[in-house]
Amino acid sequence: MPGTDSLYLWNPDRAGHWGYANCIWVISGSDAAVIDTPYDGPTTEAMIAAARPRLGSRTVRTVVNTHANGDHTFGNYLFPGAEIIATHAGREHLHHEPTPQQMHALVHESPTDVPLGRYLREHFGVFEFSSARLSPPTRTFSGRHTFTVGDTEVELHEVGPAHHVGDLVARIGDVVCTGDVFFHGDHPSHWVGPLQNVIDACELVLGFDPRVVIPGHGRPTDQAGLEEHLVYLRTVQREVRLRFEAGLTAEKAMEDLSRRDFYTELGLPERLMILISVEYSHLDGRTTAPTILELAGQAAAWSYR
Repeated sequence: MPGTDSLYLWNPDRAGHWGYANCIWVISGSDAAVIDTPYDGPTTEAMIAAARPRLGSRTVRTVVNTHANGDHTFGNYLFPGAEIIATHAGREHLHHEPTPQQMHALVHESPTDVPLGRYLREHFGVFEFSSARLSPPTRTFSGRHTFTVGDTEVELHEVGPAHHVGDLVARIGDVVCTGDVFFHGDHPSHWVGPLQNVIDACELVLGFDPRVVIPGHGRPTDQAGLEEHLVYLRTVQREVRLRFEAGLTAEKAMEDLSRRDFYTELGLPERLMILISVEYSHLDGRTTAPTILELAGQAAAWSYR
């Protein structure tokens, strides 16, 4: 990233695919930190190998997880001895997340004659989960936390619940790593919501006046790219509410939006089913949203319908 000599981006831009998250390396002075780690051991090892020429003899002393989903945390174990920072809410929610071994079983043992099993193999079969092991946060915070990497200050701001229960965004000078409150190029999957919280998180990022915005997945962009995504989020919020108030089920709302060619330029359109279901749960006043597996099953069923 020009003008940010201490920052380096691991950007496996795979539009239309799940699980390929962006990771930022902060290398300054004799110190180094990583914001988010990849989904499995081989991908994390490839990232470390790519960083080695810049890393030199330094050791990564700090890992930040923007939220608890495995595609941002499962590579933690390859940074032994590092302090792992996350929000307190994210740490508390870990027992609701599939472990690497559970993900391996879900992908390889789920029956292929049901949509979810077929979908999991198609989208997650490329990852090698079985050898990974959980490395949970060793330091948590609520609200805001600041730490330094050499001469570089990193600000962490809690913005969840939004995409996930314990979201945070990381600000390093005029660069902001948003985690998954911002997807660029595909329909997002937000597991917790409501959408207003996701919108608020994105507006907070804009308030930092960033020069570079790093989404959780997809291409790096600028403020204009994030503003365009905010238009999408507000449109989804409005259109879902209209269909909820008209008495349509979540499935019928999805059918109606699909017939209208809703944002067809974005990949993974079945994830719109996830947004609708989660938003319906909030509009309906339910105290809990559907589980990740329930939501993934709805998206999978839609994708093969």
